[in-house]
Amino acid sequence: MSMEINQKQSFLQGYLAKFPEFPRLREWATRSASFIIPVLLIVTWQICSWIGLFHPAALPSPARVWSALLGLLADGTLLSDLDTSALRVLNGFLWGVLIGLAIGILSGLSRFVERLVSPVVDAFRQIPVFAWIPLIILWFGIGELSKGVIIAKSVFVPVFVNTLQGIRGVPQEYVEVARVLELNRWKFLHKVVIPSALPSIFTGIRLGAGFAWMAVVAAEMLGGLSGIGYALMRSKEFFQTDGLIALMAVIGLVGLVVDRSLKWLETSTLRWRKGFAGNGK
Repeated sequence: MSMEINQKQSFLQGYLAKFPEFPRLREWATRSASFIIPVLLIVTWQICSWIGLFHPAALPSPARVWSALLGLLADGTLLSDLDTSALRVLNGFLWGVLIGLAIGILSGLSRFVERLVSPVVDAFRQIPVFAWIPLIILWFGIGELSKGVIIAKSVFVPVFVNTLQGIRGVPQEYVEVARVLELNRWKFLHKVVIPSALPSIFTGIRLGAGFAWMAVVAAEMLGGLSGIGYALMRSKEFFQTDGLIALMAVIGLVGLVVDRSLKWLETSTLRWRKGFAGNGK
């Protein structure tokens, strides 16, 4: 059996060796790979709509969703709701990142602070955001403060956890070198701890950005009068499935743009970091 497989592999390698490589074609295929699955899904979706596999009220065709998206853009409601949600996300995200970094760094540097804070955070992070929303609305009302608290709480947890783990992952050799050089606490933090923990910190920030968008949509759906989440609820109440799917696509696209922007920032900041990047270009 093994000999037969080896013979087939040798034959295949010899067959492929007869053909010249097409580096430009291979590069184009690699760069366009990210679009293959979305395009296939849309094509399959459109075919299912043509043959009547789904009822139009339950799953409208991509053409109807595109038309609904253009309508939302034309009347200005989409941009207005998106702008409102983006400002809420930015406000809550910044607070969540700042608090998560501060407490994460303190916990990473002090075992006492870690023992004090980690059990509470570990317990709170098991509670989903939807369970927090009624209580936060009861405490802070349905205004901007409650939405900011919900978003900040969602961002805080991944930033805190990844910051703590990043600091705990600082190689012991670096710590020993810092002791030999007699670095003070500030230089030790600035020159050794933070640079070593940055990859993990960036991971927490990227996760927090995704959680922020999920949190603002949830908060606006359950207790809002504006924003992209409120627009989703409005589309559901009027059975506008095409508008609902269009809004979901916009949320996903905005989240993707934010994540890719943070990834670019991470790559630019951590140019010194070398690691396995996968096979291919």
